[in-house]
Amino acid sequence: MKYSVSVIILSYNQQNFIEKAIRGVFMQKGNLSIELIICDDCSIDKTDEVIQNIILDAPQNITVKYFHHPKNLGSTPNFYFALKQVTGKYLAFCEGDDYWTDPNKLHLQLQFLQENPAYSMCFHTAENISDDSNINGTLFSKIEEREYTPLEIYRHWIVHTATVMMKVEVLQSPAKNTTMQDDSLQYFDTILFLAASSIGRIWGMQQKMSCYRRHDAGLSAGKINFKRDLKHNKLDAIIGKYYAGEIKKTADWQIFSRSIADFKISFSAKKIMTAIRFLPWLFRNKIIIYYLFKKTSKN
Repeated sequence: MKYSVSVIILSYNQQNFIEKAIRGVFMQKGNLSIELIICDDCSIDKTDEVIQNIILDAPQNITVKYFHHPKNLGSTPNFYFALKQVTGKYLAFCEGDDYWTDPNKLHLQLQFLQENPAYSMCFHTAENISDDSNINGTLFSKIEEREYTPLEIYRHWIVHTATVMMKVEVLQSPAKNTTMQDDSLQYFDTILFLAASSIGRIWGMQQKMSCYRRHDAGLSAGKINFKRDLKHNKLDAIIGKYYAGEIKKTADWQIFSRSIADFKISFSAKKIMTAIRFLPWLFRNKIIIYYLFKKTSKN
């Protein structure tokens, strides 16, 4: 059976959140056949038990494929595993701690992509959910009703994973197959969005149809994390090498600015070995070094 839409939910230790993520898929309206792929990465809390109970309530138009890994794979290998299970015509995502809020989300995005075949991906507005009153209820990013370029998507973190729907052909694209091979990549969303841009155009939708839960346990939590930043450098290097042009310039600058900041922080904290690990990233781009040298010498 070829499903209208495949939906991937990844989970790990999300017993307090996972039900809302799954219910958001179950409430979707429209004449859709949905393949829901849930991949739990060997949670050590009660996430597996919660999932087992919820999927008993799956609507008739939704086929649930649930995988509970016997050992922890890691976030990126778990995602790669989930992608291999996809059989639908289109693909959507929802992390286990995020959730959809509009029952017409899939219908509206599917309708857009079917009516506009030149587009390989569309995304929409998301709302932030947080215990911090300054963040709670704000927008993840302000999305306009228009086409977005790959450079915009890469340069600015504006596309939240739970807002995306893309053609499944993205998974067979040369861009995806070339750039998404490393199991140690820190993030896998933006690199997949760029792969979508390699086979079509990308459209932003103003509708607010999902929520992004911001908390300390999230993969992108904002605390200083040297190990995470080194992995982020590797990701940016892969992106820059494949796409070249302005994207490579942006990748090089992001690598340098991240590395110089982490080098200074780790060196000041007398974490010398950590500081040394950032040196190759600092000196990999001679153009940036030359630019900074000239700028400093003029001051």
